[in-house]
This record gives sequence, C-alpha cells and structure tokens, in this order.
Amino acid sequence: MRVVLRQEFPLGRFHATPWRVNPYDDPHGEWPPSPWRLVRAVTARWYQWAREVGKEPEGREHIAELERLQAALCESTYAFHLPPSARRGTALRQYHPTKFGWNPAEKKKPGIRTYGTSLVQDNYWCVPPDETVWWFIEGDAWTDDGLVATLKACVERLTWFGRAETLTRVRIASAVDETPEPNCTLRDHRIAGAVPVLVPLPEADRADIERTTDDGPAKMRSVPPGAAWRYAHRPPRPHVRERRRSPAHQENLHLVQLAIGWNVAPEPRAIVRLTSRFRGTVLRELLWIKTGDSKATWSRASPDVRESMATMVGKHANGTPLSGHRHTEFLAWCEDDAPTRLLVWRGPDPFDADEQEAIFRAAARDVSWAAPGMDADEWKVRLIPLDRSVPPPPGFDQLASLVWESVTPYVPPRHHLRGGRERKRETLDAQIRRELQQRGLPEDIAFERIGPPCWVSVHLPRRAASQRAFIGDRLGQRVRLTFREPISGPLRLGHSSSFGLGLFRPVAQHERHSRAVTPGAAAQQRHAPDGASRRR
Repeated sequence: MRVVLRQEFPLGRFHATPWRVNPYDDPHGEWPPSPWRLVRAVTARWYQWAREVGKEPEGREHIAELERLQAALCESTYAFHLPPSARRGTALRQYHPTKFGWNPAEKKKPGIRTYGTSLVQDNYWCVPPDETVWWFIEGDAWTDDGLVATLKACVERLTWFGRAETLTRVRIASAVDETPEPNCTLRDHRIAGAVPVLVPLPEADRADIERTTDDGPAKMRSVPPGAAWRYAHRPPRPHVRERRRSPAHQENLHLVQLAIGWNVAPEPRAIVRLTSRFRGTVLRELLWIKTGDSKATWSRASPDVRESMATMVGKHANGTPLSGHRHTEFLAWCEDDAPTRLLVWRGPDPFDADEQEAIFRAAARDVSWAAPGMDADEWKVRLIPLDRSVPPPPGFDQLASLVWESVTPYVPPRHHLRGGRERKRETLDAQIRRELQQRGLPEDIAFERIGPPCWVSVHLPRRAASQRAFIGDRLGQRVRLTFREPISGPLRLGHSSSFGLGLFRPVAQHERHSRAVTPGAAAQQRHAPDGASRRR
C-alpha cells in the first residue's frame, strides 16, 4: 500500500547536509531529502505526541508501537516528485562563536577574553514556497489504519526539517489532492548523473535510528548503522528565462514616452542614430510577435505580415511609401541640448496591442548611439517607459501657439548651398514654407535663425549608412518660426523629421520676453557655470 506525504518549505529553503559530509566538500547537497532524515524526524515527533496524549514514552506497550512505526518506515520503498524549478543556492558562510578564552591565546602577548570564532558553511536548496515535495512511501505495513494515523500525528508536528533554519509543513495527502506521478526514484546502483541519498535498511532498529553521530558504532563512519546509500536521478531542470513584464494594452494610445538614462550623455549630433536603432529593434520585436520567429526579417515575411506592419514601417507590403504621414515617428525630446526622452508618436491611428508590446520589449534592451565601428557597443543608453500620467512634452498636448522654436536642428531636405552661397529658391525659409504648405499649414511666417549651424547625423538607408561612419552627416540650423495665427503641434519639419530632427516646441509669451536680453546679459549667460546656464 502507498502512503503519500506532502511537504512544503514556507521560507523557500531546505538547509541540510548529508550525514557526516563536510559542508565545504559537499558536491551535491542533500536533494531529494533523505528518507533516513524523515525516519529520525518522525521518531522525535512520536515522543512529542506521546507526551501530549498522556502516554508513557518508555512504557513497553508504547515503545512497541514506536518500533512498529519505525519498522514500517524502514521496510518501505521511497520515490519523490520534486519541483523542477528547485535550485541549489549559493552557500552562505558565517562566523559562529566557539570557546570563551584569551585572544590571542599566547600568555606572553596582551589580549582580551572573548569568544573565538569558527567559519561555518551553510548549504541549502531553494524550493519555491508554493510548490510541494511529494513523498511516495510504499510498504505492506501501511494497510494498518492505526499505523497510518500514528504517522499522520507525527508528521503534522514537524515544524523543521534539516537544520533549524528549515521551517517545514508536512501532512498526509488526502483523496481530494491532485497527486502527481513520481519524477525521482531511488536505485541500488549508481548511474550517470545520479546523486547519493541516505535511506534506512529493513533491519534497522530503534537504537540505530536514535543514535547520534558521536555514539559508539556511528562515530567516524560515513554511513550510520542501519542505513545505506541509494542513488537518485533528479528531474531535468527547465530552461530559465526572464519573465517579461509588459505594461497592459492601453486604448487610444498615440504617444509612448521613454525616459533616456545614460552614463555618458548622447551627443546632440547622434540623435538620429539613437532613434533609428531603436526603431530597428522595435521592428524586429514586432516581426517576432507577428511570425513567432526570432530571426524573421521584413523582406522574407509574408505579404499579410508586411501589410499589417505598414503603419509602423512606413511602407506597404510592396514597398511603396504610405501617404498622409500615417507612419510611426521616433523622436527625441531634448533639454539643454541633451536628449532626455525618446518619443514614439503616430497621429492618425493609435498603437495596437502588438505594437505596444514590441515597443516595450525593445525598450528593455540597451541602445547604442555611437557611430558604426569598433566601439559602437560602448556608448549605450537605457530606456525607461513612462506612465501615461506623465504629461506629454510641449507641442504634443494639442495646445496652439504662435511662436515655435527648434528642439533639434532643422536640416533642409534639399541642398541649399552652391559654391558656398545659398540658392535663391532653396533657402532655409523657402524650403520651410514649401513644406508647411504641403502639410496644410499656413506658410506666411516670420523666419529667424538661432545660433550658428551645426553638423548632425541624418537617416539614410542601412546599406549607405554602414559604408562610412559619418556619411549621413548634414549641416543643421536651429530656427524660430512665428505664425500669424496659432497652430497646434506636434510640428516637425525637414530631413529625418520622422527620426527626431526638425522637432519644434511652442514658445510662450513670457519666454519670448525673457529671451530678449541685452548684449551684456547674453555675454554673462555664455560665461555662466553649467548649472546656471539658461535652457534653450
């Protein structure tokens, strides 16, 4: 007949070392828990139970009852169902107090009286608190209901198992429990990958079970009298993977904000490298979600998959670009000329569940902003998703404004210089007015340059960008635009405007007045310390 025990470890650890094994030399750790330890623990709890119910523990009749219980446990065979996720923990080492005396011990040296210390290693196994270790005990003696009731009374009083740190809870499985099949059995002979487990022999008696490690025949023996080694093959471990926590799908989501964290701030000229690489990571994750293949590419995906990604990629399945600015844009919001947020924006259509998951999966990976080369992986940023309670940056809040100023440099889509001189029809203000007209915005503006031009990287196809580190660098210019009537944002113009360049922010009236400073005040601001410099 079979008796099934359920054992749990509420603290998630099983602290134990096999019989007389040096903790520093223990190659396996005691796992599964040894039946020899169970027999000795049940014996100790029998004495507790006998005192509780008023039995005389040393009475001949009661001792005979204990010996029948011990004989039934020793004559049984054992099997287990072990939690597959159990792992051996990293050993803990602690100094324990020992003999009280002089330190140092030499009489001729000055010292103090204190406790000595001894370094002790604590080996343990990590066992999930919500998972169960199942014991399958089979033997002919368990047909006696009275013997099973005695075993039940003893195991219910077990509070620790192994060392004192191992709190446990044991009970006999009931008919309503869903008992699994054994996944760990004991063999008489060792096979590859098996570990030793100490089990009682059928001829073990009460004296053998209750003997301590320093008593008579047990002293200096690797196997106590009445026990023997058997060999267990543990169940294979499942592959450990990080459990990703993706935010829940949000309805009507047009803007995803990601805070940018760094050890070295990205260069202002590297904004497009940062946004384009993040976009590539998002597309790879989205392909993985759509196809189930981690190595899928857009060109090899089916037409249906490519078309379902059109608003994220920016082109249809046949490769023709989308019209009406319906594609997803990857922008960077800057403070004091350093990018602080990465913005994923799409105006006409909100992001669906797959697209949101792909964005947050990509955000879990570090992104490099360095130019291609040997050290491209050395300069990376960490992206942290922001909650929707964080307000959007100015210009993304649908508020109208008359004056708009560059957050990132504007790069004209057409070359505006020839022989070092501006082409009359391709000046910066002419190209801006032309693009405003194409976007359905008023083109009657006042145009003003802010500061000197600066070199920035622009977005180019992957093949062209990989040929040289700075092949995509163009000359950009920060500008201020004043409209006759207020307009709403977001406003982004020029080359690579879907990758973070040419982004504008509204300027409030009090900001415009505060920037109209005298030449002397401007000189003081240019020579002020970094912490006191004004924000552009």
